[in-house]
Amino acid sequence: MFTLRLFVLTLLLSGCAAPYDYAEDVNFRTFTSVALAPSSDVNSLDGARIGAAAEAMLPARGLRLTTPDQASLWLHYRLLQETKLLTTMPSMFSRHGSVWDDEERVYGAVRQQRLELWLTEPQNGKVLWRSKHPKAFPADNINGMARSRRIEQQVAELLSNYPPRPRHATDK
Repeated sequence: MFTLRLFVLTLLLSGCAAPYDYAEDVNFRTFTSVALAPSSDVNSLDGARIGAAAEAMLPARGLRLTTPDQASLWLHYRLLQETKLLTTMPSMFSRHGSVWDDEERVYGAVRQQRLELWLTEPQNGKVLWRSKHPKAFPADNINGMARSRRIEQQVAELLSNYPPRPRHATDK
């Protein structure tokens, strides 16, 4: 059931690609196995969610799951902590007395998290591929199953960019 849900989610999101970067001098077809990096925090709630989602989706990306000592790639992840300022838009068309109200004002802040995945070569730590999700989600007020679904969705969108599809100069 879980695998079917992830498969359907992956199909639905295949058009929602997140931005990514990769080492253009690398032939990604030579990599056949992957493991979560030994430094991965799989004991935290979010770490377990990210790890489980990635492990469920990586075989569909052409990578066999294995142990870190046998893997040709290591998958790393982190939730980047960000603060989004809540602001008002300048109002160019209203007047307060004799002064135009054209200033943006900060009225609060929200803590957010943005998911990032990257792949390295185990023997030297060289980063070969990296993708950071363009959409952040609230750090504090999303939890339980809703948080798991959000993480699964974002992992699927990030991994849809692996293996990378090189763009040629003739592509637009």
